[in-house]
Amino acid sequence: MTAVLRALLFIVLATCAGLAAPEFNPPATLRVVSDGNYPPYLFRDADGELRGVIRDKWDLWSRTTGVPVALSGVEWTAAQEQVRSGEADVIDAFSFTEARAREFSFGSGRGRVEARLFFHHTLGGIHDVASLRGIAVGAKAGSACGEWLRGHGVQLLRTYSDSRMLVEAAASGEIRLFCMDTPTARYLLTAQGMHEQFSESPALYTTTFDWAVRAGQGELHDFVQRGFARVAGAELEAIEARWLGNPLGNPLASRLVRVGIFVATVVIATLLALLLRNLYLQRRARLLSTVDPVTGLPNRGAVHDHLARAIALASRDQRPLAVLLVSVERHKAARDAYGQRFGDRILQEAAARLSKEAAGAFSGYAGGEEFAIVLGGLERPEDALPIARLALASLQEPYDLDDARVYCGASAGIAVHPRNGGSAGDLLQNAGIALTHARQARGDAVQLFAPEMQANAAGRLQLETELRGALGRREYVLYYQPRLESATGTVVGFEALLRWQHPERGLLLPAEFIGLLEETGDITAVGEWVFRHACEQLLDWERAGLQPLPIAVNLSARQFHDRGLDVAVKRAITETGVNAGLLELELTESSLMRDPEEAVRTLRHLESYGIKLSVDDFGTGYSSLAYLRRFPLDALKIDRSFVRDATTNADDAAITKAIIQLAHTLGLRVVAEGVETAAQRDLLRSLDCDEVQGFLFGRPMPAEQAAALLPPGLSSLRSA
Repeated sequence: MTAVLRALLFIVLATCAGLAAPEFNPPATLRVVSDGNYPPYLFRDADGELRGVIRDKWDLWSRTTGVPVALSGVEWTAAQEQVRSGEADVIDAFSFTEARAREFSFGSGRGRVEARLFFHHTLGGIHDVASLRGIAVGAKAGSACGEWLRGHGVQLLRTYSDSRMLVEAAASGEIRLFCMDTPTARYLLTAQGMHEQFSESPALYTTTFDWAVRAGQGELHDFVQRGFARVAGAELEAIEARWLGNPLGNPLASRLVRVGIFVATVVIATLLALLLRNLYLQRRARLLSTVDPVTGLPNRGAVHDHLARAIALASRDQRPLAVLLVSVERHKAARDAYGQRFGDRILQEAAARLSKEAAGAFSGYAGGEEFAIVLGGLERPEDALPIARLALASLQEPYDLDDARVYCGASAGIAVHPRNGGSAGDLLQNAGIALTHARQARGDAVQLFAPEMQANAAGRLQLETELRGALGRREYVLYYQPRLESATGTVVGFEALLRWQHPERGLLLPAEFIGLLEETGDITAVGEWVFRHACEQLLDWERAGLQPLPIAVNLSARQFHDRGLDVAVKRAITETGVNAGLLELELTESSLMRDPEEAVRTLRHLESYGIKLSVDDFGTGYSSLAYLRRFPLDALKIDRSFVRDATTNADDAAITKAIIQLAHTLGLRVVAEGVETAAQRDLLRSLDCDEVQGFLFGRPMPAEQAAALLPPGLSSLRSA
């Protein structure tokens, strides 16, 4: 009897539990998110509409199930975060990894994808992860590629917010090696006209590639899976074939196989299918390899082909021909401040302006921030200069987009056939060298190629070689420039400035090598050395019986966005025991505005260590006042370009005054750099500028000379 009562009680409890369990309510609209710059899976067309495999797949799912789908294309790390936070239900184009499987529940895994290394043909010996030692490797932020490389010990890893930016960096020479899913890399390299210049490694790994939901959402997972179970497999294959170029198969051949038609017929049908597939892929590759999808102009490969034909005609007619490479300066800063779509619209507007100015001439997109114009039928090589100046003038006009006005400068390099090269490759290379010199000259310059420029380029390459290992050889030194209180003229601190004590060329200034450190990725390691050395210098001054003053250290954009920054800073402070209140980190506006929300989090971490924070070169970027109020800052540094002309230019004086008033309203100190005359000092003092710095008060000096400016007396540097 007792057993019967127990059984009845168990049934009642189970029934109650079933009634109490919440019933799963399917979403009224399924929110799907993915990488919005991941062709051919998902990307935006010229009108900003999402297209690709993922768009068509979820449209098909929606039609089949009757459930609306809201598809969003965002940066890849943001897409993952939206699913984690519940802002989105499903993430797609998601590669399976063991780490991700702990956070997400994956779909059926019907798709598979390979990841490879893609490297410039000038690099040799790249075949596996062991061959990457000492080489900077690019990867998309938040990608399985990046996770795999880190897990296999790759140290020099540069991340980019999306796949298109990564391939553009490779096309421009910023990196020469990157890891990416094979279909997307081939698609983007072909679109950039760079497919012949990059080689592939064997597959690093192969994994499943599908949609996923957040772990623990089993009912939602099953709901989505049931929807795909109702979708015909042939329809999904047709979508993939449309975007990836895979053949749909031959139904006739299948029927012949099923009924046992002769083997010879099957072979003929198979060969015919392969032939048609190859013809289709060749035609599609030719289309993708000639037009840039963003600007609508012929891409770099098409520019090269047109230039080769133009050279042949110019040689026949014995008349000079010129190629112009025109760069839209500060485009990257605007893109970092306002987003990828805003940056693309600047390129589109620049393309329209150049096409108008180059009416009758061939114009194309050369990759990155560069455009090419081919000018034939010239009487004299110098005839290219007026057209170049008109092109620059058109690009210097403001860009009014989405209620924002942006000014982007421009530079141009010119190479002339036949004196600067007899082939398309030589002319483009020499025009690029001339463009580099124009950028270094600043001020929206135009440069005609000269043979000595090539020697300078070779010297730059030699300098890059010598720069590698300079840190290990202890060739870097710090110089210190004093900062003075404006009202009293008292020294109140220093800025630490990096110098390279080259064994043959002597003491080199940052302008000669900082750019190379950025390009090679060594800037992070060198930046950590600078910060630690500044900490140690404060301790050395204390041990010498002097009262140390605060030291400001510049932080590069790459170092600021490095995930290990706060760890490196905390380690240096802890291991040296220095008083963090005597340290200040200077950051540029553009580095803060690249990802303002992430910048707020990073700055708050740094602030928690007791470090002071300031914005360097203020007034030259695109700071938002709303974000400026949220950043935990202590000071603003007025850019030297405003200080230089403040006593002679009313506009610069007004800007300087406005920056000082804004900073004081926000409770921030103001430091003016580049003060070289007494008139500038007096003006800044009258405007209540807090601190001044410049050659008028002292040039950067070794630590021994800086020590002479310190007040006597021993103050404790040790952290509490």
